[in-house]
Amino acid sequence: MTEEARHATQRPSRLTLYALAMLGGVGMTAMILAAGVGVIFGASLSADETHSLGMMIVVGMLVLLLAVGLWMAWVRPFQRFDDINVPAEAEPH
Repeated sequence: MTEEARHATQRPSRLTLYALAMLGGVGMTAMILAAGVGVIFGASLSADETHSLGMMIVVGMLVLLLAVGLWMAWVRPFQRFDDINVPAEAEPH
């Protein structure tokens, strides 16, 4: 197997995938918390407070999109397709 083919089939580390999942989770948590606070206290919030909640949702969305973009750049799922007609190689456990 050539070095280029080996690099193309090499899987990313679990720690990297875990960190990207945590980053995406932080973004989603920020969006959910901002939406929850907006629903619970919506009528009694001032304009500045609702602006802050809106910014929190936008920042959470940007962090989530950043995590998805980094995941796509790191894992490159569009390069490795699972072909059910080709048997999988035996992997050590």
